[in-house]
Amino acid sequence: SQTFLVTQPMSEKRNHKKPAQSKPTWKPVTQKPASSEQTLRQQQQRADPGASAAAETNTAKHSGGSTGRVQQAYAESFIPPGCDSRIWGNGDASGETDEEDEAGETLPRYEESISRGFWIPPRLRGRNGPLIEAVNDWHYAMLNDAQRNQFYWDALAPLVTGRRVIDIGAGSGLLSLMAAKLGAQWVIAIEGTRDMVDLAEVNVARNHQEDKVRIIHDLSSKVKLREEEKADVIVSETLGALMLGEGMLDYMADARRRLAKPGALVVPAGGAQYAMLISSESLAMVSSVQPHCSMGFDLSAIGSLQDTGNIFFTKQWGFRLNSIVDLTEMSERVCILDVDFGRDDRSSVPATKSFRLKALRDGVVHAVVASWEVWSDQNKQNKITTHLQDTKHETWGFARDMQWGQGLQLVEDFDTANVSDRHTAPAPFRVKEGEDSKQVGGG
Repeated sequence: SQTFLVTQPMSEKRNHKKPAQSKPTWKPVTQKPASSEQTLRQQQQRADPGASAAAETNTAKHSGGSTGRVQQAYAESFIPPGCDSRIWGNGDASGETDEEDEAGETLPRYEESISRGFWIPPRLRGRNGPLIEAVNDWHYAMLNDAQRNQFYWDALAPLVTGRRVIDIGAGSGLLSLMAAKLGAQWVIAIEGTRDMVDLAEVNVARNHQEDKVRIIHDLSSKVKLREEEKADVIVSETLGALMLGEGMLDYMADARRRLAKPGALVVPAGGAQYAMLISSESLAMVSSVQPHCSMGFDLSAIGSLQDTGNIFFTKQWGFRLNSIVDLTEMSERVCILDVDFGRDDRSSVPATKSFRLKALRDGVVHAVVASWEVWSDQNKQNKITTHLQDTKHETWGFARDMQWGQGLQLVEDFDTANVSDRHTAPAPFRVKEGEDSKQVGGG
């Protein structure tokens, strides 16, 4: 049998443009170097002057046992683009920040990415460069995804009246404003980027919700609340192109444990990651060497560089997957992971899982497509999905595909790959209708 590895990372890089700087302007933290552990702990202990006395930075140390392991998992989760909260910087009691990253270097400003001689809009001068890149890459598309916004409005409506709400990764403050307008007692909006916090405060004021919405500049995993101030409802939209790619599970689990009352309600309530096999000659044209296009020359050695190990995002490739006219579904869409955001944590996600799929037709499988759905309650009627079939004809579909899209992993005949030399192009993975001996693995 053959195995496909459909990765489900706990963190991913969401803005896909190549940074103008010589080094990455931000990155998901996937491994904490042992040599910097003490420094990182010291940085995490620094108080956030932007938070009120009721919501101070968490300075508690966790060492040893399961608690320490859980805390390290949170430290290794997704860090949002442009994050300049105290986890990276050297803030002091005055409230000023040097906006330093983990290497002690100042985050680049917008004008640093502009070539000399080009006009710099005054409103952008001095602002956080990685944040501006991320906002223009996907944040506007997210804000204009009308069905996404309606999902959260409908999900919050029956839950928040008279209750205390925490909004994790608040961004513009939209979800916090929804909760306030729907009757929440108060809302704490937690956001890791100073420029976005400033803009969210403007949004709150312009919508006359200052008496209900309070914004904290920090990562939620560094915020601490007094017992009597813990929340009744947690809401977050920290979903990536892969469902857990922006640390949703880590941040939700941490908030349930430290920032909310026992049994607190969460939005979304749960979700599922799916995978499906597809075939497309058009996709093959942009991802492999095609002999009939090479003017009679043998260029197959270049095919040995085809990447079948990583999972990419359709936006990186510059197209909507559902716009490819010759795309053919080669299997049913199967659930490879489901999560209860009100109960599960990272330990709930298995390292690997295997699934048997039946080929729907003869042909070559070119890729595995990863998409997801989340729901507001256990009835699973109110949902957001990134399935390519669901976004194709909807008015909000283009915005959704431009902010999330789908994951895409190229595949090959892995049995042949194990015996091929380094200069051999991947062998195509051919299937026959009704075959069910192939396996899809997720980890």
